[in-house]
Amino acid sequence: MSAFDTANPAFSVMDLARLAREHFGVEGRVKALPSERDQNARLICEDGREFVLKIANPAEDPVQIALQNATMRHLEAVGMAGLPRVVATRDGADHAVVEVAGRPALMRLVTWVAGVPLAETERTPGQLRALGGFMGRMARAMQGFGHPAAFRPGFPWSLDQVGQLAGHVEDIADPWRRAMVAALFARYAARVAPRLAGLRAGVLHQDANDWNVITEAAEPERIAGLIDFGDMCHGRVVNELAITLAYAVLDAPDLYAALWSVISGFAAEFPLTEDEADVVLDLMRMRLACSVCISSRQSKLHPENDYLLISQGPAFAALERMGKIDAEFLVALCRRAAGFEAVRGVGALRAALQAAAVQPILRPDPRRLPRMALPTDGSLRDMPAFSDRAFDNWFAAQRPASVPADLPFLGFGAWGEKRSVYTSAQFADAASEERRTRHLGIDIFAPAGTGLHAALDGVVHSVTYNADPLDYGHTLILRHQMAGREFFTLYGHLGGTLPGLVQPGQQVKAGDLIAHFGDWHENGGWAPHVHFQIMSSMLGQDGNFFGVGHDSLWEVWADICPDPNLILRIEPESFTIDPEPPEAILAHRRRVIGRSLSVSYREKLKIVRGRGVWLIDHTGRRHLDTVNNITHVGHCHPHVVAAQARQAAELNTNTRYLHGLMPALADRIAATMPGNLSVVTFVNSGTEANELALRIARTALGKKDTVVLDWAYHGNSGGTVEISPYKFKRKGGFPQPDFLQVATFPDPYRGPHRGADSGPAYAADLDRCLDAVAARTGDGAATFIAESLSGVGGQVVLPQGYLAGVYDRVRARGGICIADEVQCGFGRVGSAFWGFQLQGVVPDIVVLGKPIGNGHPLAAVVTTPELADRFANGMEYFNSFGGNPVSMAVGHAVLDVIETEHLQAKALATGERLMAGYRRLAERFRVIGDVRGSGLFVGVELVGDRETRLPDAAAADMVVDVLRRRGILSSTDGPDDNVLKIKPPMVFGPDEADLLLAETETALGALA
Repeated sequence: MSAFDTANPAFSVMDLARLAREHFGVEGRVKALPSERDQNARLICEDGREFVLKIANPAEDPVQIALQNATMRHLEAVGMAGLPRVVATRDGADHAVVEVAGRPALMRLVTWVAGVPLAETERTPGQLRALGGFMGRMARAMQGFGHPAAFRPGFPWSLDQVGQLAGHVEDIADPWRRAMVAALFARYAARVAPRLAGLRAGVLHQDANDWNVITEAAEPERIAGLIDFGDMCHGRVVNELAITLAYAVLDAPDLYAALWSVISGFAAEFPLTEDEADVVLDLMRMRLACSVCISSRQSKLHPENDYLLISQGPAFAALERMGKIDAEFLVALCRRAAGFEAVRGVGALRAALQAAAVQPILRPDPRRLPRMALPTDGSLRDMPAFSDRAFDNWFAAQRPASVPADLPFLGFGAWGEKRSVYTSAQFADAASEERRTRHLGIDIFAPAGTGLHAALDGVVHSVTYNADPLDYGHTLILRHQMAGREFFTLYGHLGGTLPGLVQPGQQVKAGDLIAHFGDWHENGGWAPHVHFQIMSSMLGQDGNFFGVGHDSLWEVWADICPDPNLILRIEPESFTIDPEPPEAILAHRRRVIGRSLSVSYREKLKIVRGRGVWLIDHTGRRHLDTVNNITHVGHCHPHVVAAQARQAAELNTNTRYLHGLMPALADRIAATMPGNLSVVTFVNSGTEANELALRIARTALGKKDTVVLDWAYHGNSGGTVEISPYKFKRKGGFPQPDFLQVATFPDPYRGPHRGADSGPAYAADLDRCLDAVAARTGDGAATFIAESLSGVGGQVVLPQGYLAGVYDRVRARGGICIADEVQCGFGRVGSAFWGFQLQGVVPDIVVLGKPIGNGHPLAAVVTTPELADRFANGMEYFNSFGGNPVSMAVGHAVLDVIETEHLQAKALATGERLMAGYRRLAERFRVIGDVRGSGLFVGVELVGDRETRLPDAAAADMVVDVLRRRGILSSTDGPDDNVLKIKPPMVFGPDEADLLLAETETALGALA
């Protein structure tokens, strides 16, 4: 035997008791404790105090003992609980000196840490989190502590120096294990060693194994303390966590939960840096590699010692278990547990994708197509599994009869959905008993052979056939660059055309045809669909990728595979079954809402959201809105919504108080008006505005007599219905009031005077009306009110010279002229801000409707100071909320958008594009009799015969119905309901115009 072996201290129990009494003044019962080279004993005093008497091997470096003592004293000074405390000798020293085999040996007394070793308890996530938290507090407490003895060059257990053990790999007997550990050393050299210099360093405990960690006896999930400071050294602080992890994962039933618990607990007490989170997994595995290398070398030197090989079994088992798991996934898990993104930069990638221009992956755009959700949560109880061939017949039966034959009917499966269908071996896991069940992509179901297009520019990363049952079958992965980083998109379950369309390394442009939906025999054994997925990292995969993740680790998987809807932009309703479909709401509405309130379309729409020019129904299908002029700057424009919310949160009250927003908005509106139109009164609706305009005019004239155009509509109140032939001349109406005169409707296409130069002829008809007024009242003075362009009259642009001639006649008799701009104002006509400006006239009163508030209850009347003064005759005009602060904030926001987004110019350009397109269609379809309009105020009149110009309301109704079924919301107007009216939100642009024209062409083709 060597001198080293013979020098082990071996005092009797009686001698140990005597030494404790003589040197430390402590007396008690002594109980021997196991130790390898030193001698340790437990000292139990009658007063309940307990200590550990420690006699070091004579070969132990005294400097290392000094390091341990200094560390314990430092930790005591900073208040770190749960650690042994150094007990001073009778003369105040840290240690005493005894003789062992003729050589001096150091003896110390430290306090006993009561509890149960971690090794003797059942591991739980809560206990492991507590362990991580304790070691995090330990790392925090060690900050600022230093000692020269902590620097131990060549120390084999230092992870900073673990590379020196690479030569020991050859001592591992099993060739497979040898190769596995060699790969770990190579990964360490390439991935970790170059980063060590940038990591935080300090003095480390280095040995939080399950015998050194003490739990509370009554509550094993709580950590009582930590003992044995014999392996201390200076190193990277993250090594402390790595070593703790190495012991925590041994035999852990759920490896993922163990990693997560320890790391999150540690980081909660001592936050890691991002670089530390990156390498902790590798460092943990290197601690295990270090253990098996040292034990393998010792076994080679001492082949008679079988225990050396037996003891390395758990470490090899843990390494082999982790070897079955994607290492980069484990790194991602560690990062997320430490509080960082699972993949560095994924947040910036999400933001970039959200703002990126993308192409739809189907044609037509899947956002516009009819669809249904295919949830696997039991919402559809009779739905077969996607892997059951009965699904095909079931899905075909769900297609509504109203869906046009040439449009695909889509099914959608959600990202993040928990599914029970993943039962085959590839969805099991070596790390835990939990199967992967949460869907990482979005599924779109459509017929086999449906074409797929690239959503973004990219390069073909791989083209692979993954042939296992319930795998992807033909699989395409594209590589992209965005936000300064690389990411990938996956298209799975493809057809056999894939390899012929694209090859690895090929450049792909957004919109390119790249694949087709596969059928059962080629897509892994699933109903035809595409699985579309984003990967912020390929991890360690190539040619394939996980399509399903663990529910318990969803926040990790969600970083690795962000929501594909960042690219697809499918509405969320596409993935859920609406518990209150349209028919249920319609039945409810019929019970509680007046029957006179109409509902559009044969197939009723339940609209749940609006965005810009789109309305979204309860299934998530987008419908192009071509008729809602009230939402002037687009549905839910963010600037308008924000202004409304901001002011509503601050103040909304009646107009008897002063508030600066009201006169400021009046100034802005008046600045758009010609002449002396400068006094603004705010109300809540176009109807209310027309009522007020009539009151002002009638008060100024001292009489009620009014002249309107035939087929005019000015509101739904009693007073405005009385002057709306569109209402009182139809079913349920009443005789024309005696104070009202109805002028001939100035329709240059179908009226009695035809052609663009018919304005003066129609204006002359006003003499008839004014003469009738004179016969009734004696002077012929009357209020004349007309829309500047006629909406319900059939989107008619009044012939040039008409309003000028009318205004001259009315004013010559002492009358007042009102321009109703409810439908055509605020830049809609394109070449002018107000419709009346197209006629070169200046009204006496102008009426503005809800487009001023983008649908918010806001309207206004603008008149001259003279008329305003005449109206102020002593009878107060009060409107509680006409002009309230919220409405005023909204009005300002709408004007902001009109100005900053140049919507008037956009209306002009888009309107010209639309009308040119409709005129081209008229060359092919004789049912189009007339195309007219200005800006985004357009009418297309359908006729049965172009010569006679007979209206064809049936054709117009059919076109509207076909467009509705194709996702375009349109409507008709005109005395015969034969005019397609187009007056969409002003954000309607060239793309939407082209879409409307294309779908109208299809609808007109259906008439043949």
